Amino acid sequence: MPRSLVRSPLVFIAFALVIAACSASTDETATAEAPVVVEEETATVIPDTAPAITAGTTTTGSVEIDGTMIEYAVAVPDGFEIGDEAPLLLAFPPGGQDLALTQNIVAGTYAPEALRLGWVVLSPAAPDGELFFRGSEALVPTLLDWAETWVVPEGGAPHVAGISNGGISSFRYSALNPDRVQSLVAFPGFARSAEDQAALAELTDVPVRLFVGGEDTNWIGPAEEAVATLTSAGGDAELTIFEGEGHVMDSTRDGTLVFELLESFRSS
Repeated sequence: MPRSLVRSPLVFIAFALVIAACSASTDETATAEAPVVVEEETATVIPDTAPAITAGTTTTGSVEIDGTMIEYAVAVPDGFEIGDEAPLLLAFPPGGQDLALTQNIVAGTYAPEALRLGWVVLSPAAPDGELFFRGSEALVPTLLDWAETWVVPEGGAPHVAGISNGGISSFRYSALNPDRVQSLVAFPGFARSAEDQAALAELTDVPVRLFVGGEDTNWIGPAEEAVATLTSAGGDAELTIFEGEGHVMDSTRDGTLVFELLESFRSS
């Protein structure tokens, strides 16, 4: 049974996930004799090619964003045609965020309910293993610009979800793009960096729902802190803890509870 800081159901699926600790370093070895290089600003180029989709299924593809090839999995409902309006879920994958895991998560957890309810799901894989909170997040706004050339997001922005590393990525994306988020659901996830924690104040208009297994002790505290920060700032944030479950939770394996929640956040 779940226990909640604020009442709410939910969270996650049966893939083994490992979160690796990361350390950032900067190279400050430049000398005074080194030439100063002024980089010219380059215009962002939005690809004009729509994905090869098959309505009612999950498919994979790739698109070049700012010179980097991003692979992705996408699910579109029956009857969807390029240019249609639909609720859009931007889903960040867990673990190493590789394409195989991305595709499995979309097909197994998101697609069944998304296709039934008429949602489009776009889930990018991390290019060259550079996770979406360790650098690749910079590519996501242009990726979303591209997505909006072939699907019109209902309500003007995507809903954002993520699992584990994807949950952390969801906060990273939302911290950088608070105006392009309708709701945020992480299972589990939290604001990992000091920058993301500070940016929580910009998300008070965004409903945030977090879910953690009761045995996942390393993730409970940070999730509680994120909810407390958002709530104290006047935001709409809730945490559900599923007793007896660990980092990999069975409570939302089929995506039913996830989409019950997402449906409640849809613009009227």
